[in-house]
Amino acid sequence: MIDLHCDTIMQLIDHPHDGDLFSNKWKIDIQRLIKGHSRLQDFALFVDLKEQEDSYARYESMRQLFDSQIQKYSDHISHVRSYEEIKACYDNHKLAALLSIEEGGVLGGDLAKLEKAYKDGVRLITLTWNYPNELGEPNTGDPYKKLTKTGIEFVERMQELGMIVDCSHLNDGGTEQLGDILDVPFIASHSNAREVTAHRRNLPDHLIRLIGEKGGVIGLNFAQSFLGTSSISRIEDIVKHGLYIINKGGEDVIALGTDFDGIKPNTEIKDISDMHRLYDAFRGAGLSEEQTEKLFWKNADRLLKEIL
Repeated sequence: MIDLHCDTIMQLIDHPHDGDLFSNKWKIDIQRLIKGHSRLQDFALFVDLKEQEDSYARYESMRQLFDSQIQKYSDHISHVRSYEEIKACYDNHKLAALLSIEEGGVLGGDLAKLEKAYKDGVRLITLTWNYPNELGEPNTGDPYKKLTKTGIEFVERMQELGMIVDCSHLNDGGTEQLGDILDVPFIASHSNAREVTAHRRNLPDHLIRLIGEKGGVIGLNFAQSFLGTSSISRIEDIVKHGLYIINKGGEDVIALGTDFDGIKPNTEIKDISDMHRLYDAFRGAGLSEEQTEKLFWKNADRLLKEIL
């Protein structure tokens, strides 16, 4: 299993007495990742620009916490910066930890900070969150706005460095533009299908097709409000979105982006160790073993190999 998005580091920094990366009260920790047969987990460093006086300092604090936890539990997990390091984790039966930034605005439009983030091991950036920033417009704003000049420069430099561009939270106009700017795939790390559930955070059909045509992936998000009308995040709704995305973008576009520890905790899948229930549900809904393996890890692995 490869999960392209979680907010566990946010929980660890905000609630230091409720556990650590090895064992905690939330939905993702090392113990549960091992139990769930995880290959790679992306850990997002999410910063709310309106809640932090110094968003970059908050990002740095989170990054340092991530580093310290990885070092503390290095017998079980490694921070990966290249596909060679990911493959080494596979071969050694060790968890791989990918580091990402959720909210490109923490870098303030500064290419030097982007370079530093790369040197510090960040390999994926979600360009926007819910506010406009120096790079572009979020899905909560004008759907037709394009990326800024700085945003284009950032995306081009990310491609040169070998960083994954993530359009989750970006508006439709900016996402369309990524298809023109990039020569490599890009992703929606934690997004669903808008035609299934009419939420602006979900992707319309033409963007599902675009991401698929570029060789990118879309990680299924387990947030209840993106899935349907139930008061909990139901397995059947996740399956419905997954099948729809496969129908529109092909079986090579689908992946996992749980958003665990960043979404409401009322989920039918109790935590990352319980993902076998979703695997069985997709098999029961008609996906072959190979198609389900693509969804659970092979599509994401292919993308990581190509870009990293």
